[in-house]
Order: sequence, then structure tokens, then C-alpha cells
Amino acid sequence: MTRRTVHSILTLCVFTLISTTIARAQSSETKIELPLNSGKDSWTTAQSIGPSNGKIIVVTLDQPNRRQTCHIQSYTPDKLVCSRAFGGSHTYLSQQVLALILPGDDDLRLRLFIEFNGGLGAAIWGTVVLAATCPVCAVGTGIAAFLFFDAAGVILIADGQPDRLLYLAPGQKLSRKLGYVQS
Repeated sequence: MTRRTVHSILTLCVFTLISTTIARAQSSETKIELPLNSGKDSWTTAQSIGPSNGKIIVVTLDQPNRRQTCHIQSYTPDKLVCSRAFGGSHTYLSQQVLALILPGDDDLRLRLFIEFNGGLGAAIWGTVVLAATCPVCAVGTGIAAFLFFDAAGVILIADGQPDRLLYLAPGQKLSRKLGYVQS
């Protein structure tokens, strides 16, 4: 019985360490200064920054209200080649691109929040089920529920990184339907 209790406490310590690591990773903000010059200079700046991140959002002139996720395969002064999970790759010519956007971390924050709430639900269910048969185990799962609740709160409180504009075609504006994009 004591071995099980020690195992539960160590598991809770691991959950605490993971949640604080995630919270600290979100609070440390890496800023990339992006000059918005017109023409080829902006495309060149986007080319130098884009491949290091691996994933960008492409907005094209023919569909200015739609975000298209791009996993960068190659990036040249004339075109951007994106790989797809299924099928071949897609090529965007520099004349077709309205804007390139670096994605923020809202998707990650939402996923983590949902996962921590799933863990919270499982821990609460385990506490209720184990309360009659193993009170010590119920205390352990109750503490785990509290930690999951705490981790989900930390995810919501932490400052998020918004989507950032990497490139905007000369003389163009972004549609409001794309949501908030930091210039």
C-alpha cells in the first residue's frame, strides 16, 4: 500500500512539473521584429524567417478570406512550395500571395486546455469510484484532479502569442474575416 502511495505522489509531482513547464514556455515571449517594406524586400524577409519556423499561413489574392496552412518544403524569391499530408505539394507564386502569416499559439493553448479538462474529468471520476474502496487512492486522484484544474487555469491565464503578419503584398489589406493578425 505504501508503494502505491509513493507512486501516486511521484505521478502528481510529474504532472505539476509538466504544467509549470508549459506555463513558463508560454510566458516566455520570443519577439521577431518584422519590417513591413513593400515589394521584394518583404518577400525576402519572409523567406529568411519562414523556413526556420516550418509552418506559416498563406492568404492568396484569389481567396482573400481563407487561411491556408503551409508546411514549407522550399522557399525561393519567386515561389513558395508547401507540402501536404495527403497528395502532392502545392506551389504559390509570389504574385499570387496576398499575405504570409506566422501562426500564434492559440491552437496549442486550446488543445492543452481541452486535454487538461479531460484529465480533470477522469480524475474526478476516479475519485468518486475509489472513495468507497480505497480512500488513500481517492485522495491521490483528488489531488490529481486539483492539479489538472490548476493546469487548465494556468493555460487560460498565460499570455498567448497572436498571429503575426510576415508579408503583405504591396497596396493590399487583410480582410477582417481572417481574425486578429498583429502587424
